Amino acid sequence: MKYCKFIVSVGIILLMLSSTVWASDNQVCLDCHEGDDSDVFLLPFERPAAAAMNKEKTDDEEAPEIILSKFTESVHGKKQCIDCHTDATEDHEENDEPLKKVDCAECHKKELVKFKESVHGEAALKRKDRFAPTCYSCHGNHYTLPSTSPRSSTYVMNIPATCGNCHKEGTPMTESHEFEQSNVFENYSMSLHGTGLFKRGLTITAVCTNCHGTHDIMNHKDPKSKIGKKNIVATCLQCHGQIEKVHDKIIKGQLWEHEPGKIPVCVECHSPHKVRNVVYEDPITDKTCLSCHSDPNLQMTRSGRTISLYTDESQLKKSVHFEQSCVKCHFDVNPARDPVCKESKSVDCSVCHAEPVKNYSEGIHGKLLADKDKDAPYCTDCHGTHGVLSKHNPNSPTFPEKVPELCGGCHKMGQKAANRNHSTETDILGNYTASIHGKGLFESGLLVTATCQSCHTSHKELPADDPQSTVNPKNVAATCANCHYRINERLKDSVHSPDVTKTDAQLPTCNDCHSSHTIKRTNLDDFRLGIMNECGQCHEALTKSYLESYHGKVSKLGIGRAAKCNDCHGSHNMYPKSDPRSTLHRDNIVVTCQKCHPHANENFASYLPHATHDDKEKHPELYYSYWFMTILLGGTMIFFGLHTLLWGIRSVIHGATHRRRKEDHDPKMKGKFVRRFKPIQMVLHLLIIISFLSLAVTGMTLKFYDIPFFASISHMLGGPITTGIIHRIGAFITLIYAAIHLYMIIRGFIRREFTVKGLLKEEYTMVPLMRDLREMKANILWFIGLGKKPEFGHWTYWEKFDYLAVFWGIAVIGSTGLVLWFPEVATILLPGWMINVATIIHSDEALLASAFIFTIHFFNSHFRPGKFPMDPVIFTGVVPLEEFIEERPREYQQMVEKGELDKNITGSLPKWYLNMAHVAGLTFLTIGIVTVIAIIYSLLH
Repeated sequence: MKYCKFIVSVGIILLMLSSTVWASDNQVCLDCHEGDDSDVFLLPFERPAAAAMNKEKTDDEEAPEIILSKFTESVHGKKQCIDCHTDATEDHEENDEPLKKVDCAECHKKELVKFKESVHGEAALKRKDRFAPTCYSCHGNHYTLPSTSPRSSTYVMNIPATCGNCHKEGTPMTESHEFEQSNVFENYSMSLHGTGLFKRGLTITAVCTNCHGTHDIMNHKDPKSKIGKKNIVATCLQCHGQIEKVHDKIIKGQLWEHEPGKIPVCVECHSPHKVRNVVYEDPITDKTCLSCHSDPNLQMTRSGRTISLYTDESQLKKSVHFEQSCVKCHFDVNPARDPVCKESKSVDCSVCHAEPVKNYSEGIHGKLLADKDKDAPYCTDCHGTHGVLSKHNPNSPTFPEKVPELCGGCHKMGQKAANRNHSTETDILGNYTASIHGKGLFESGLLVTATCQSCHTSHKELPADDPQSTVNPKNVAATCANCHYRINERLKDSVHSPDVTKTDAQLPTCNDCHSSHTIKRTNLDDFRLGIMNECGQCHEALTKSYLESYHGKVSKLGIGRAAKCNDCHGSHNMYPKSDPRSTLHRDNIVVTCQKCHPHANENFASYLPHATHDDKEKHPELYYSYWFMTILLGGTMIFFGLHTLLWGIRSVIHGATHRRRKEDHDPKMKGKFVRRFKPIQMVLHLLIIISFLSLAVTGMTLKFYDIPFFASISHMLGGPITTGIIHRIGAFITLIYAAIHLYMIIRGFIRREFTVKGLLKEEYTMVPLMRDLREMKANILWFIGLGKKPEFGHWTYWEKFDYLAVFWGIAVIGSTGLVLWFPEVATILLPGWMINVATIIHSDEALLASAFIFTIHFFNSHFRPGKFPMDPVIFTGVVPLEEFIEERPREYQQMVEKGELDKNITGSLPKWYLNMAHVAGLTFLTIGIVTVIAIIYSLLH
């Protein structure tokens, strides 16, 4: 039994050892966590401030991939992973067991003791301040480099940047805490120590850790603090060993007579982080300088130019430099010279403003100045000379409201920058002023709106094709994110993000859609109308199909509220349709449609917004619908076009374009007319004319939206909204006259005015009969000279075709029109793609009807010999007896035989009525002729 327990214990221990990472190397960990050597990683001082301050996870935590070559270079390169990650096991991820945070104190106990007592330790361990730094905030984690490495965040040249991640103006930490000095890093950069480090590369100059310590950073009020009042001198003496002797020589004890023999605390004269070079011996006071430079007439000549040397003392007192003496800037003056400023050079602003000057020299302005370009601006061109004002001062040229005009001094139309060869936009200031940013600044007084330096920076302006430029396509999104942070976050996940869509093509960025200086409000019509063009630059095929839809057509005609690309696909949050976040995902598309169509349903959402009839495999229903209508239109027009052509030729050959000569007229027939139409028939035909013309003209403005003529008609009538109303009124009138006519037919059957049997035999029936085929054959033979002209009765075969074509059109155009008018109701029963089919049929049938009526029908009824220029019978209801006998001999003979001729004979109508009929008729004909000519032109183009 004793041995069994022993064996079990050994087994358990072996099992535990087998599951723990005890490998002799790190390969077990690297099997999961090894990254690519090509991956880019950032050291702590290179990371964004939020990451360095532990505000959010670092790159390593988000994607724990270790670059082995970089890890081996670190100070921990020879250690095993489990030396730090002591609780790591081979299957810790499978078991969903998060590793504990690494305890650096296992190896660095002394440092931890100091850290606990420091202000950082108190914030991190006691107050749990989210901005408090931890070990890796300064040293990094897997890539901790020795402080002797130039790549190390604790290398002397990098220490200010590492500390500056928290202690510089604008970081979340400085904005969330109350500090007497939030711009520590900026002040240090411009100090004597900072310029020594950054400008002259002196690695022996003082950096943060020299004065504050490393892990034992204390509040200056703490007695143990290195910057405490009692300790600061000793701290400074680390570098300035002869400070007492130097001070005794320079100031001669005169300033401290109240405490003889004791030098003051260093920071009483040399402000922390702002230490400057000072000149005490033989000082040159401002009064000395102003004794000459207060003369307005003081001038000098340099390079052939006269330069004023006048200094306005009143401006100097108002400037940001009012506490600085002249020699602080003009430090190369010499009392040995007469005058003292003789041979002095231009002021070097970098002595105090090292970083801005460095940025300026790297920017396009600085490069132009280095090339001695006469147009290059210098510091004084923007900031002034002795009257430099703070950017927060409303009178300063760098005050936000003044910045556009400041930059416009060179970049507005007609100025030197706008006239340079490389400038493609000549009216930048004018465009900006009219933009949403400009209106926000000048009209609404929003100082937080974007101005020139918001996008181009203040000093490091670079051309857009420069990879470092803030307006380079790769950097624009980050630049805009300074104000539009949330939008940029959404954009990062969209299909337009290079992180999502891997392609060699140029993906769009902010200014591709919003322009640069002419940016508009996104809810205004002019911006929305431009969206199609912007999207069309990349999505040409989709844009073309969109423009063939109702949305696209009315948009091109100027309706901004019609659905645009972003209304369906989203704007900055565009995702693939398969993504549940997509507005076009099957779970979201109905809601997307309901933004404009409140009663949209699933069938409605299956409408095909980008489908075309060209794709037989993908959309056969559209393909066959299109070709059916095309064959119907073409066949009808070819047959009746040929019929009309032959009729016209026959008429010309036989001189039928002329009426009989007056001497051939029968005097007995003069002034006699035969009534052909009843008043109700005349009214219905008038309704047909009005509705048809209104439907045809307004419909063609939508079908041929891109033809200037129809686009002009649309705008003249008030735009697509108004033409749509007119179109619907015309449709309503159509339904009215169709209903009246059907009522008349039903009433005729009820009163037995006609029967089904009679419709197939009676002379006055509109039903096509075999007799009509025989008459058509005989008429065609007459056209080609192979027979006699047939004798027609009350209705001819072409008139019956016209009649039936109207009912066919009402049924086809009317039904499809109702689907398009009420798509939400229609799709309760019909699938969404039926809207696409209805669009094709409605459009092409309307085109057929318009082309037929304005050509074939006009010729048959008005333009053929004996009728030109018009037949007013439909307006008068009567036809001259002589014409009646000539045109319809069979009907005349039947009326004579039945004794009905006399009761159908009537006298002439009043002349004014006939004139009105002709004016109205010719007006309608003119509209139709102009319309058909425009249709033919549109089809050819």
